[in-house]
Amino acid sequence: MITFPLSLTANWQRGNTVTSLSPQEQNWLLEPNSLTAKLKSHGRDFSVQVLSEKQFALSKHQQQLLSCQLTQGINREVLLWCNGHPMVYAQSWLPVSQSMQQQQLLELGNKPLGDVIFQHPDLKRTAIEIARFDEHHPVQQLMEQPQDQLRPLWGRRSVFSLAQSRFLVSEIFLPKAFIYQ
Repeated sequence: MITFPLSLTANWQRGNTVTSLSPQEQNWLLEPNSLTAKLKSHGRDFSVQVLSEKQFALSKHQQQLLSCQLTQGINREVLLWCNGHPMVYAQSWLPVSQSMQQQQLLELGNKPLGDVIFQHPDLKRTAIEIARFDEHHPVQQLMEQPQDQLRPLWGRRSVFSLAQSRFLVSEIFLPKAFIYQ
């Protein structure tokens, strides 16, 4: 049984320090622009499936990543689909405040976050961090796949700033993702 939010505890490293990446992996993991736009340009029938969207207490680690003292945050977890396959599991954490920008982010529904935030010229992003998720990580439970076909998955995360809002976005590339082809 899957419990949300999925833990994304991992050995996160700055993307530009990992030397074992293939050119294809670098291309996807270190993409500075919208991953949503990149997926749409490589596939067809793009869609977003919301898995969970709830309010939770922010951990001390999340508060540090987000440089905030707020204790409550909204967690949004989605699957990004292309070509009839789940390509990316994405998780976003947004501290709860009252800004108008935040209200827009909280009312996305099945709209991709990338379509909203990358429209703003004042969007800022921290350095991309990447991590590898092994065959036993809970994210593997999102796919219907025999145990012997599970493989390590790549993920990336960064913190975005938009007006007064800071939010953490993590993206895990699932087995059918273009990064592995």
